[in-house]
Amino acid sequence: MLRTFLYNLAFGIFAIFYLPIFLLKLRQAEEPKVLWRERWGILPESWFKKFLGKKIVWLHAVSVGEVMAIEKFLQEWFGASQEYDLVLTTVTPTGQRIAKKLANSRIHVCYFPFDLTFVVRRFLACFKPVCLLLVETEIWPNLLTEAKRRHVPVGIINARLSEKSFKRYQAFSWVFKPLWEKLDFVLAQNEESADRFRKLGILEESVRDMGNMKFDQADWAQAGGVDVGGLRQAWGVMPEDLVLIAGSTHPGEEEVLINVFSKLRQEFPQLKMIIAPRHIERCGSLVAKTRHFQVQVVLSSERKEKQGFDILILNQLGILRNLYQIADLVFMGGSLVPHGGQNPIEPARFEKAILYGPHVFNFQKIYQQLQHGQGALRVSAPDELSSAAAKLLANASERHEMGRKAYQIINRLRGASKRQAGWILAFLKGRLSQERNDLNGQSQELLSTFGRGSTT
Repeated sequence: MLRTFLYNLAFGIFAIFYLPIFLLKLRQAEEPKVLWRERWGILPESWFKKFLGKKIVWLHAVSVGEVMAIEKFLQEWFGASQEYDLVLTTVTPTGQRIAKKLANSRIHVCYFPFDLTFVVRRFLACFKPVCLLLVETEIWPNLLTEAKRRHVPVGIINARLSEKSFKRYQAFSWVFKPLWEKLDFVLAQNEESADRFRKLGILEESVRDMGNMKFDQADWAQAGGVDVGGLRQAWGVMPEDLVLIAGSTHPGEEEVLINVFSKLRQEFPQLKMIIAPRHIERCGSLVAKTRHFQVQVVLSSERKEKQGFDILILNQLGILRNLYQIADLVFMGGSLVPHGGQNPIEPARFEKAILYGPHVFNFQKIYQQLQHGQGALRVSAPDELSSAAAKLLANASERHEMGRKAYQIINRLRGASKRQAGWILAFLKGRLSQERNDLNGQSQELLSTFGRGSTT
């Protein structure tokens, strides 16, 4: 009881500081009232009847990246079993938009509840999940506590734990150790993450290295089936143009990239740049930053078909992943600043040459393999970025060779979605069998104690 009180108190304090961010997310949501109600666990009465008698697995993916990572997992899950329905929750409005595209008669989408005991209890009472799956690293004390109280198994899938996060959890081990003990399994992206989870106190046999589901893009097979020339033309890119895409950029990077682009244009006047900020609400400020440059800047939502541009800023979701196909060169954001990098899988699957900065600790293993296999090139400063980009833009064969190697490296690492879906289904089957055996054992014990009946 004391621990629960402290968890609720801690969340209340956190909520005070989180309030401005939450109000901003309300404004970004397509249905603010729905976000507000669902995060407070206020669900439609019809849902309690809708899910009655169904076997529900609750799958939580925070935002866009996590939702996109589980697309192939969902395909593998329903390809192997039709026994369960899935409830998919997100925290962010952008994640919710992507998740709703996956919704169907077996996948139900809503917002994740606030981590307050009475809110979590309402959610659990509605869905009565047979299992709770958290994508990557989502630790919510009251949710874990209430799930364990209801004997709902909890696991982290596609689990990732950076060295920085590991040290933070270690520093507050007295807070987090009781929570780690509530996890039934952790299916990690790589052995480094798996080892960190074990060192935090999770049982050795409960942690497995299963690979990274982000290598299993759902539409991977379509990568070679698009008319790239037609796609370039539709976006106002001529055959002789060169396109540099800066994907998933963060504050502090765009200024550098715009300056680099300005220098490169002196050598490559046919160069165009597409900037895709990680958070699209920042697009307005990016336009303002380009005003003193003598270039044509266009927002993707405002462009006309086949309209040309010098700099295109993507302020729409779901476009970047396929737009990588028209790139001649890609820079992966979140890496020039100490954010931890962004996932390079999408450009790699389209055989694109990739540049990245020094701060990629969130995806360290992927970048190490790409760098070692000459499928990507690390740059440490703006001058290095300019010179490396110029060299690759001037040499098409070198770009193509780097892109080909990137694809081969990424392709070898696929299959984690199928492995993780299969493991969890086997786990649930085994747990159900164990529960039946326990129930039979209890029945036999009662019979032996009180007899099979009485005679008079």
